[in-house]
Amino acid sequence: TSKPQVTINTPFEGDTVISHSARLVMTRVAGPNDRQLGYVLRKVVATPAGPSYSVSAPEIARYCRSGGKPAFSFDERWITFHHYVTNTDADAVELGFTDAQDPAFQPYVTQGAANIYLMELATGEVVRLTNMGPGQYALFPHFRSDGWIYAAVRDLATQREYMVATDGALLAE
Repeated sequence: TSKPQVTINTPFEGDTVISHSARLVMTRVAGPNDRQLGYVLRKVVATPAGPSYSVSAPEIARYCRSGGKPAFSFDERWITFHHYVTNTDADAVELGFTDAQDPAFQPYVTQGAANIYLMELATGEVVRLTNMGPGQYALFPHFRSDGWIYAAVRDLATQREYMVATDGALLAE
């Protein structure tokens, strides 16, 4: 039987994703000028209370990493997300360039790109799973129940879109 809706305020948080057990939620948190600051992980505590539930969602972790809407692994050990390459030194260095002014990095600035990442929730350790070139976008990753991660790839040069799969979370164990 359905219960009445319960609302919990999470200021400056959005794109809420609930884990498979419904015991965790992750949001993207914004700062000044609506710029993403990272992710917030909350524990869902739901206690029966008459015809409804008393629900709280205390924050249990914060991850200072920007990216798209995350997806939980079925064992709730990992999340995966995509991140658009931006004109920052951090993105340039991560891709192997000196800084954002490196001439070899400029095609990423003009054509854009996005990569898929895997993050372990307990440690916050992040691993890049793809190495997309300029004009290539790996997007919307999600977990299958067997631990494989699937994502869409858009290639602007060929005007094609296809699916890719990786066992990156399985190999990381």
